[in-house]
Amino acid sequence: MQKWLAILLIAGTAGVRAQEPNAPGQKLYRIQEGYPVDAIQRLQSRTTTLQFRLGNAQAMVAQSVIKRVQVWHPTEMPLKVAFLGGSNELRTQIASTIRAWSANSGVSFDFGQPGAFHEWSRLDQTYQAQIRISFDEAGYWSWVGAESIDQSIAAPNQPSMNFGQFTEGLPDDWQGTVLHEFGHAIGFEHEHQSPAGDCDHEFRWDDDPGYVRTTDIYGQFVPDGAGKRPGIYSVLEGPPNNWSKDQIDFNLKSLPATIDLRFSVFDPASIMMYSFADWMFVNGAQSSCYTKENLTLSALDLKAAAETYPPEPSLGTVAQQDVAAARKLLLQKKLPAEVKAHLQERLAAFQ
Repeated sequence: MQKWLAILLIAGTAGVRAQEPNAPGQKLYRIQEGYPVDAIQRLQSRTTTLQFRLGNAQAMVAQSVIKRVQVWHPTEMPLKVAFLGGSNELRTQIASTIRAWSANSGVSFDFGQPGAFHEWSRLDQTYQAQIRISFDEAGYWSWVGAESIDQSIAAPNQPSMNFGQFTEGLPDDWQGTVLHEFGHAIGFEHEHQSPAGDCDHEFRWDDDPGYVRTTDIYGQFVPDGAGKRPGIYSVLEGPPNNWSKDQIDFNLKSLPATIDLRFSVFDPASIMMYSFADWMFVNGAQSSCYTKENLTLSALDLKAAAETYPPEPSLGTVAQQDVAAARKLLLQKKLPAEVKAHLQERLAAFQ
């Protein structure tokens, strides 16, 4: 996990956990987490705009500063959480689960009161909460940190976090999913995209040599008659994901180990680490990036939360450096207006 609020060129919180390629008649591959396509497009569009106006080198700096100021300031705690839909019982279950993030750290949340939880609506003109949960969109996903209140990314009448179909029944691993998405909400990125893990070289991206494209009754790519297997690109480009190669790279590829990125040692036990099926790795279950599903916070998760959000609120050295970088960026004359406005808002929170 990029335990310091990962700083990256294009933000990404989308991933997928696929099951073993199945024989005809078996169940579908399951999407574990994924941004809506339009969300990815908004992020990519902003990056393209920055590259055009500032040039590639400055665009990377611009993005890194934007991400650097996505960490919440101690004065913004507790983070207000509001719901759109969901029963009081479901809301209570979510509120109870994420208390784990507050252990030994300054992370705290305000859900309102049982029976009177905070709510938001599709008609809101202003942000009713920093974290706005919905249940009616596809999949599980969350914006990273203060992206949730960035007008160019998430409008007040749009969710910042989604738990698709939770209202129809909770999956077995729902608590791990909730902890994972709230990890994004406080600034954590995916562990499998950490440069420290180098999972790019562990993933089995391509089909086995000589693989004959074979599908099951659902149209999913599965092993052929000779037992040769499809690679990640083939599987995720097919149903039910139907992702383009760019989307797959966006969701799975490691982030570049540049000065724009702060990250800890690779932590396979992290709640932000996805449990991919062993077929997705060149060395199967022996891969250093293979892990069974993590459903609780690891020791390093808790340590990172406490270091990023100390129990005793203060503006630490890291935050001071981020603020200084943001102020320097604001001197750029070609900075897009929407980026400038968001930087100014985040700087105001750190005054």
